[in-house]
Amino acid sequence: MDFWSKLKNEIKAKNTTQEWIAGQIGVPFGTFRKWMTRKTYPNLKEGAEIAKLLGVSAEYLVTGTEPEGLDAPERKLINSYRKLSSSDKENTMLAVKAWAGKSEIQ
Repeated sequence: MDFWSKLKNEIKAKNTTQEWIAGQIGVPFGTFRKWMTRKTYPNLKEGAEIAKLLGVSAEYLVTGTEPEGLDAPERKLINSYRKLSSSDKENTMLAVKAWAGKSEIQ
């Protein structure tokens, strides 16, 4: 699967739109549409911003693998965690520590 196919799949999986992503990274939708039709390409900064919005790494969009070797459920878990408030993150870590039966996760 190439960059564009992965990008389209991630946009669909996140229930978002190309228009929304274009607006979030500050490019005209026409520019984004050209990227999606493979007429032009985003620069590295824009590509990284797109990946961040979709909760994946730029490496995943380019190569199909996460730098840490994360699978889809692990990426989903991390993306959900990143959306939590600070106090919810602390509570989540406490719960994970209890489930893991350890006093500290490293």
